[in-house]
Amino acid sequence: MILFERYGPLTLGFFRRRIGNPELAAEMNQELYIDLIRGLDRFRGESQLKTWLFRLAHNRLSNLRRRWRTHLDEVTAESTEEMAEILQAGSEDQPDAGAARQERLAALTRCLGRLPEIERAVIIGQYFDETTLAELTERLALTNPSGARAVLIAGQRKLRRCMAESGFGDSGS
Repeated sequence: MILFERYGPLTLGFFRRRIGNPELAAEMNQELYIDLIRGLDRFRGESQLKTWLFRLAHNRLSNLRRRWRTHLDEVTAESTEEMAEILQAGSEDQPDAGAARQERLAALTRCLGRLPEIERAVIIGQYFDETTLAELTERLALTNPSGARAVLIAGQRKLRRCMAESGFGDSGS
């Protein structure tokens, strides 16, 4: 427990900055220390314990990212346009719809890129891959009780806020 008290806040910060989801970061941090206790006999003392601990944290994060199959670079222009159409809702009736569509698409791409990886993966899985929230929860190995639903809600809020800051706010809906 001394290790957790000493390094826990540091490794939690490491996970939070890289994952962007506080609940998942806390889970990853707890699992890290469980792994640390189980594998303490593998520590050879060739580096400081803190260095080894952060190597374990980095490996755990890499494994998590491997499980996240959907990343922004896998989003096709087609699927991003579909998302822009959903968000656009009716602007085709306007004469300058083509230019507005391109601006909205650029803002959407930028806003999706700003989301934490897991939120981006859930939004893309839900809207473009037509994957159920239960499947996403399993695929992304989410263990929190609300699973991908909580991640989706957080991602939607951030995406709406970013789009509004880009001048594409929703009109009261």
